[in-house]
Amino acid sequence: MPEGRSTVALAPRGKPPRPGPVALRLGALGRAALGLCRRAAGAPRLGWLAAGLVMALGAPAAAQPVGLTPAGGPRTLYRWATDRCEDEFIPDAPARAFRRADGRMALLATHRENWMLLGDDFATLRPDCRSVLRSSAQGSGELWIEATYTRDGREVVALVSQDLSLRVRAAGCDRRDLPGRCWLNNILAARSADMGQSFALVPGPSGMVATLGDHYPAEARSRHGVFTTSNIVRHAGAYYMVAYLQAEARQPPGNCLFRTEDPFVPASWRGWDGRDFALDLSGPGGGRPCVALAPQVLQSEVRSLTYVPGRGVWLAVFRGRLRLEGDAAPVPGFYYAQSRDLLAWEAPRRLWAAPTEARRDDATRVTNYPSLLDPASASRNFETLDSGRPVLLFTVQHLRQGQGSMDRDLQYLPLRMD
Repeated sequence: MPEGRSTVALAPRGKPPRPGPVALRLGALGRAALGLCRRAAGAPRLGWLAAGLVMALGAPAAAQPVGLTPAGGPRTLYRWATDRCEDEFIPDAPARAFRRADGRMALLATHRENWMLLGDDFATLRPDCRSVLRSSAQGSGELWIEATYTRDGREVVALVSQDLSLRVRAAGCDRRDLPGRCWLNNILAARSADMGQSFALVPGPSGMVATLGDHYPAEARSRHGVFTTSNIVRHAGAYYMVAYLQAEARQPPGNCLFRTEDPFVPASWRGWDGRDFALDLSGPGGGRPCVALAPQVLQSEVRSLTYVPGRGVWLAVFRGRLRLEGDAAPVPGFYYAQSRDLLAWEAPRRLWAAPTEARRDDATRVTNYPSLLDPASASRNFETLDSGRPVLLFTVQHLRQGQGSMDRDLQYLPLRMD
């Protein structure tokens, strides 16, 4: 759910969060350990001191770099022209997958009427002709499922991007031909109790994951709110996701890292404020801005996070137009960066060159929404790269005379891990 979306989303209650895979940057090491110790008043001192040291020291230093290269040409998983059940069943968000309790694989790469593919495995995925969360029936703006997570394959939680731009414009906001103006967005939560066959929004304030306010500022010239999320990943007893925030005079555009002890408690997500996961954006009075993750590296929305257990590193995938060493000019396409701690990110590498801007790059097609997925992942939520043979999933929008259309396919590129 990016800038090109079609139109035709208190610290955790109880004890402090368990440390995740965050080897904090050198300047924050002491602060992190001391902060954990201070918050441990009344808890066994040695236990929390050990937790502070784990958080400060982070993952082992023996992490190995990951090289990803194409292992063949792009292939089509879903072709809108021939496979659609409804016209609005288009891929319009990064692909997310999980294994259901019955052993089947579910994959979503969804539009505002939120549909999925089902199969016994990746090779047999086919469209399921039902909407799992229909925006037109909710009365809560336009809704895009951005992420899912399940522990047992039956109970599933989803992060949902709530686009309120139609409501804002109906209230009198004038777009003034400014891209993004009048666009207000939040991240909500939805839940399913039937293996993802249907989702319902978590009602009331408890269903809000992240917001920058419930009204669009009259003086704003661009979009305002919390827009997209990565998938949800689990590590060391905590859960993480990356959301993209933007708000003039309040929040510089960028990717914010969030953590929770329980993704099934929507309001428990906390953003990174530069010192700790202490930023509560579950209500409109969130206050301090989130500190963006490596803005010189992650220059656009992070679309997926994947952990490589054999290398001890995280991979973030995003779309960009970057000039790397040896390039004569910036190259559009899909990129990835790696990290040992989810906070400090190394220089990006190119996954695949592809057109990302209509007419400028290609008059017939444009690509978006990259995500990395290992069909043989040992994780029920496909958050790990275990086999060394992942795929890069992405959307191809077919242009008509250089203009956008509903004709979009979900494709994938086989990759090889070096």
